Amino acid sequence: MRKLILFSSIGILCLVGEVQAQLQKGTRYWGATISSNGEASNQKYYADYKSNAKYANIYPSLRTGWFFRDNTMFGVDLSPSISFSRSKNNLSGTESKYEYNGIAVNLTPYIRKYKSLSPKWLLYVHSGVNLSYVRTKNTNSDESEFKNGYGAGLNIVPGVAFRLTPRFWLESDVSVFNLNLSYVNFNDNNSVNFQTGLRSDIQQYFTVRAAWYIQKSN
Repeated sequence: MRKLILFSSIGILCLVGEVQAQLQKGTRYWGATISSNGEASNQKYYADYKSNAKYANIYPSLRTGWFFRDNTMFGVDLSPSISFSRSKNNLSGTESKYEYNGIAVNLTPYIRKYKSLSPKWLLYVHSGVNLSYVRTKNTNSDESEFKNGYGAGLNIVPGVAFRLTPRFWLESDVSVFNLNLSYVNFNDNNSVNFQTGLRSDIQQYFTVRAAWYIQKSN
């Protein structure tokens, strides 16, 4: 069923006729998103045991692109992610601390193909090759440990774009249909991952992005 949905969505892009060639050769593209999450807790389990912890993750993203032919764009996505967590435990006056800091830098050259549904709505298929570098720092009491890694992957995801003004659009990758293949080398350990189909969390299905399409002057 999931394969049927995935290939059906891609097939729509191949079969739908263009209502209007809205994105012409030479148009420049800029897109940006930022998301974050975090939590803080302070708990007392017994009279002599206390614990507090906090963490935060920040995911900014900046995309730029150029339409080398009508409705077909080549671009680059720069998407770092920053994470940190802190925890402190106190048992009968003896305190222990743990800290984690991590940063990942992702660079993704991509090609995106659009098909028009109406003068305001477009569908697209976004395919990119992801290159990433990861560095983490773990501190337990007074000792710190650094780890480094890198990765590469291929990602294909459909999406939809809506025109608010001739230059300003809102767009969303429909990650429920995504296809992702990746290789990761982290701390001298290798892994290969393959993902497709449905995700477990509904909030991960869609990522809304502000985008600017700036057409060249005649």
